Amino acid sequence: MAPSVGIAITLDDSRPYMGGLLDWYDQNARPLPWRIQKVTPWESLLAEIILQQTRMETGLPYWERIRAAYPTPATLAADTEENLLRLWQGCGYYARARNLYKLAKTLDGEDLPESYDSLLKMPGIGPYTAAAIASISFGQPVACVDGNVRRVISRLRAEHLSDPDLQSEANDLLDHNRPGDWNQAMMEIGSLVCTPRNPSCDTCPLESNCLASKSSNPEEWPLRRSTKQAQIDAVVIVVSDSNGILLEARKGRTLGGLWGLPYAEGEVESSELLASRKVKLIGKVRHDFTHKRLDIAVYISEVTENDETRSPESVPMATLDRKVLRFFRAHENKQS
Repeated sequence: MAPSVGIAITLDDSRPYMGGLLDWYDQNARPLPWRIQKVTPWESLLAEIILQQTRMETGLPYWERIRAAYPTPATLAADTEENLLRLWQGCGYYARARNLYKLAKTLDGEDLPESYDSLLKMPGIGPYTAAAIASISFGQPVACVDGNVRRVISRLRAEHLSDPDLQSEANDLLDHNRPGDWNQAMMEIGSLVCTPRNPSCDTCPLESNCLASKSSNPEEWPLRRSTKQAQIDAVVIVVSDSNGILLEARKGRTLGGLWGLPYAEGEVESSELLASRKVKLIGKVRHDFTHKRLDIAVYISEVTENDETRSPESVPMATLDRKVLRFFRAHENKQS
């Protein structure tokens, strides 16, 4: 890696000096695949999108298999969205995959643009992702702000900062000589040292300039953004025969593009679904999304002459449906 060069101290003396951060990063950065081997901007984008809402240990296998299947945007654009979703299944937040497919189609055989502004115009690329790719892949001096960076800056200043103020602080601190490494260093120290709980202030290279570390409770910052889950009752019907399971094409932002069991949420929709067939309740399954908790009543029903069953392995399905199928198969095994 390139030697640390530090950053220039701004005229505002109240801002912390961060010159030791790159030295720390050079010595302590995790040997992630895209750091120890040369990767293309497209492969970096895949990593950023997959890891936005997926833990590192879960996301790495998805990154490996998707970049192997689609080494360029053109290879993805030449395939189907359904095949991408099949590789993505289990990773969650499927809108990311659908937007990735739209992006590949939009590029129409061209490479990813290099500038932040041009990247921001691409489907599924927001301010954070555009800044990450522009800085890491193309050396553009653009500061990233993710959850880790938000926490580091909030604690350095011991303030509950607004999003615009956080971005302004990140811009001021950015090392313009190594912007990609700087952004990664800020995220890395947030992930490894300045953690949400029990931060390791005594080993942090920024400790001497961190106002939160001098307080009685560094964890006070930043202000926590709580997401309250809605409690929702739902029903699902499993219809099976020797050929497979009755599956339907899902619609909507959360699971659109996938296949799933006949399913409904809410009293009216659930009643209508159950009235459409002769059903038998076999139990309940709980499933959590970030924004809602589902209590799913699982019913079974006989195949009718209009039903077309298929193998669940032949189509992309969400974790929710696979969880219900595991419950169904366990129930069937008990009955046999």
